[in-house]
Amino acid sequence: LNLRPVHGKLLWFSSHLVTFYLFEMGNQASALGDGDAPSSSDMAARQLAHFDHTFKITLISLNGPTLVNVFGVCKNAERPAILTCKASAFEIVEEKGLADKIQFNIPYTEIIEVAWDHATSAVRLTLKKEETDDIYLIFQLPNSVEFEQEIKLRLSGTAAHRKGVRVPTPTYVGMFAGSTKPKPFQRKRPDITRLPSGKLPVLNTMRTTALEMHRGSYSPCSSGESRRLQLAVQHIHDGYNSIALTYVRGQQSLSSQWRPTSVLVLTDSMISYRPMGVEAKSSAVDFPFDSIVSWSVVDNENVRPNDSGINVTCADGDVVYFGVMHIRDLKHTLEYYWNKYQVKHSKPVRPGSTHGRPIVTLFTLQGEAPAPAAPVGLTEVFDENGAPIRPGQVYTKRQHGTVTSVATSAGLSSAPKTVIQENHAVKAHWNVVVKHQGWLLKKGGIGVGTAKQWIKRYFVLYGTSQGHFMAYYTDVTECPLYSKDITHRNVVDLAKATFIRPGSNRAESSEIPPNSFDIVTTEREWTLCAETPENMQRWLKLITRAVDEDVAILPDEELLFKVKAKADPTGSLSGGDYSTSVKVSAFGVSVTSTDPQSSRETERFFWVYTDFYKWSLLNQEGKLALCVNVFADATFSRRQELVFRTKEAVRLATAIEYFIEKFMTGMHVRLELEKDAEEQTPRENFGNEGQGLHGLDADEWQADDVQEVGGVDQEEDLLGFDLDEVTPPKPKPGLSSGFSRSFESGDSFGAAALPPANAPPPAPKPDPHSDLLGMDLLDIGPSPPTAPSAAVVSSAPPSNPFEDDFFGSTSSQPSQTPSGASQLPPLTANQVADHRSWWIAAIAAGGGPIYDDGILQIASKMEIRGSQARLTLFLRNQGADRLEELSVNLTDSAGLLRFEAGPLPSALEPSGQGQQVIMLECMKPAAPGPSFTVGYKFTDATKSTKTRSPSQSMPLSVVVTSFNEPLPLSSQDFTARWAQLTAAGLEAVEVCNGSVNSPLSPAVVGGALSSVLKFGRVLGMPDESDLVMYGSSVLRTGALATNKMGEMEKISVGCMIKLELNTQANALRISIRTLHPAATLAIMQTAKSLLL
Repeated sequence: LNLRPVHGKLLWFSSHLVTFYLFEMGNQASALGDGDAPSSSDMAARQLAHFDHTFKITLISLNGPTLVNVFGVCKNAERPAILTCKASAFEIVEEKGLADKIQFNIPYTEIIEVAWDHATSAVRLTLKKEETDDIYLIFQLPNSVEFEQEIKLRLSGTAAHRKGVRVPTPTYVGMFAGSTKPKPFQRKRPDITRLPSGKLPVLNTMRTTALEMHRGSYSPCSSGESRRLQLAVQHIHDGYNSIALTYVRGQQSLSSQWRPTSVLVLTDSMISYRPMGVEAKSSAVDFPFDSIVSWSVVDNENVRPNDSGINVTCADGDVVYFGVMHIRDLKHTLEYYWNKYQVKHSKPVRPGSTHGRPIVTLFTLQGEAPAPAAPVGLTEVFDENGAPIRPGQVYTKRQHGTVTSVATSAGLSSAPKTVIQENHAVKAHWNVVVKHQGWLLKKGGIGVGTAKQWIKRYFVLYGTSQGHFMAYYTDVTECPLYSKDITHRNVVDLAKATFIRPGSNRAESSEIPPNSFDIVTTEREWTLCAETPENMQRWLKLITRAVDEDVAILPDEELLFKVKAKADPTGSLSGGDYSTSVKVSAFGVSVTSTDPQSSRETERFFWVYTDFYKWSLLNQEGKLALCVNVFADATFSRRQELVFRTKEAVRLATAIEYFIEKFMTGMHVRLELEKDAEEQTPRENFGNEGQGLHGLDADEWQADDVQEVGGVDQEEDLLGFDLDEVTPPKPKPGLSSGFSRSFESGDSFGAAALPPANAPPPAPKPDPHSDLLGMDLLDIGPSPPTAPSAAVVSSAPPSNPFEDDFFGSTSSQPSQTPSGASQLPPLTANQVADHRSWWIAAIAAGGGPIYDDGILQIASKMEIRGSQARLTLFLRNQGADRLEELSVNLTDSAGLLRFEAGPLPSALEPSGQGQQVIMLECMKPAAPGPSFTVGYKFTDATKSTKTRSPSQSMPLSVVVTSFNEPLPLSSQDFTARWAQLTAAGLEAVEVCNGSVNSPLSPAVVGGALSSVLKFGRVLGMPDESDLVMYGSSVLRTGALATNKMGEMEKISVGCMIKLELNTQANALRISIRTLHPAATLAIMQTAKSLLL
């Protein structure tokens, strides 16, 4: 029913039973006794008071003596009734028989709270208390959104008519929100586990886990490069997913079939290994889910990037390992298909998984309850007039850019006709991936700002292996069921939804039609409109169910915000321009800055979401900013406060809140992997508005509408070097793991392409970068390029890096210097011996003390990814005087590295600390490793100046084997490759004696093989014992070579080692074979220096 009052405001009413009277309203201001002319919303509310609107409802629960005395006990019931909205009260009538009924009136002035659950179309009215009892009534109705429009006008009309009466602020259950965005962490999300709701691991456990995942397999993609979306689109169009394989281990018959084109195909019922590619089904080896006993994920991203996979254990006892480049993609995709299969066959889902799981419990107006059955959508396709589409029928296609009127939903111009043809490849799985579909109006496309038009589009809600997505098309003929083109106009990723808002809750606007709603994601806001209230309610139920099922699914992209750092206690960010970037992703927030001269981007901070203490929006002279208060280290004891100015401050805050909510859900799910999950910390102790995972008060604030996100710049090289001219291209699909010299053979050590010992040297290559190592680059297997986004990142340095006392009781005593002497003496023999022990320990542990002269202490922390590394030196002045002219000089005589050293504090106060960051990359196999010298001066209490000259060099905790990546090989593979590496210069054997003070033992040698030299142990060799050990590795370098496909690739060198120990003679035979003589010699020299 459309009512048009005299002032021209268009009102919309729709209900199941309507009683109305039509008359001229006249001057409403004087009629109601108000002196001022009312607003349009007041006018609508007051006019509405003249009409009785009736709704069919179902009573669910009630509480309070007044209601119980009238209706009796009602809890989790389904009692039909009639609710009539009258001029000043709700009238509820429940028929009890032919001549019996219960009637009760609820004055609008008695309502103090209205809560909505649009997902179940329910509402709770809370009335003024009688003494201590809460009085509330919960009921369902066919269309809660329509009823919300009604009650909103009724209550606002009452408030306008009666002074002192306030309109109750509505609250929402689940993903719904009102005219402002929901307050963070006050809503409770569904649970896909059977654990007690709200349990989380302890903070330090969550922080450590998040750091490992962010630096490893969950390193975020740049915006616009989501692999999730690519896999989802493939599932929609193909009905399955395929993952490229880097290699296969296990059954000889399977591993020998591996090719660069080999893939793993995942379907609803099986895993299919297809050595010759996706389409080569004849050579496929299938593993039905009912024949798989178990499967496990091998995530090596923190150890060997792009060398992870899954172990599949079959019922016959066979174990097959499938290696992939992106283990995150395979893990979540397999989780989805596996869990769907398990649920279908009444079997338990995989513990700790996040994809493909049903909702166990969700929160309703009555509290936590078992999840109801999922709503059912339409899978049949209809044209815009509601007629079903049938194959073979003649259909008039809509034209691109056709604008549809809101009022008429028409306006199609003449267009070419076509005959509908089904895509049979999609037809087979269409009803599986499609959850709902239909026509909606979408605002946008034509015009600017508020002038944008409403355009009719065909929307399809898909359920895929990567979560739920809404794609829309100009016409039904463009959807996959009727088109073979893989295209869509746009996609809404529902895993990124922050909240959903019915259109009636937006700021009042004549452009917002009835039956409209908003989907607000971390990227943008979508305003959509259905044709009828029933269609809108159905869309809302299905969308919110999809969002709830995706509660633990994490986006794989980062969000980028350009900001101006207005407050930075560390002084590392520029406050005068927008050269600072804040990158928000699944496990934390990275803050980087760009040097305006070199355009290099450097990470200054990385905060896991456990580090966020609180945050708030600031308005500085009309300019928005976000203030964040974060913990500076893992002790959660020292905080820093930074202020970032950006016009997208609200969206930045919303993104942080969204990811924290996802983070908490993910960590709750991970508790399924722990045995003592019931002992963990309840979630309710951790998050309130604006305060992250630490329960401290913060000021309330409301955010404006979320705006559309802009683009994101390509991330820089890990080291920040200017590598534009030599950065290797992205690998093409189907390339091998990158360990091979011969792409055709797939041999990890390139045995098939091994040149004869007397082969002449190859002709010089024209490429200017083909001889960066000073050796034949094409004779060494290229390594896969490390993804630019997989940068080694770390949290802000600890406030006191020496609090764990790296040096312990071995800290050197200050050398005694004669009074008046200006030059400090060199380190003593005992001090040098201590430094050697520290040096080996730091290489093995990735950090630790490396220098102590009694005055200055230096500790190191090494973070390695592939051929690149970040070395952080922590310096501490343990003397009583200020150190000045401080210097740390690096020397790399062998040319192992290229490096760039960051700034070093020029002075250190007594007990003061500082640090220096050095970016490294291994450029060729060489030994010895780099060394460093230290220099400084100070003036003591006697006014004498003492100087430490940088003349005595000490080894830096970086050697060629620091860039080794352990390579697990079977004994058969090791034996075959070992026998092939016999060409001149590829093998070196030496027998060495251990020192008297440090006798050799199996424990010492075996530990050094793995932790110091970083070789992967090879087990099962015929003569293997405590005294005979084997190992294999891949040495990563940053030098580039052109592979046989004409692409530039980073070089990797396969390395093998055999250690034979004679404890009686305290002797060790070291045998090394590699793919290049330079690597053989460098590793032999390094092994002797570290083992003996």
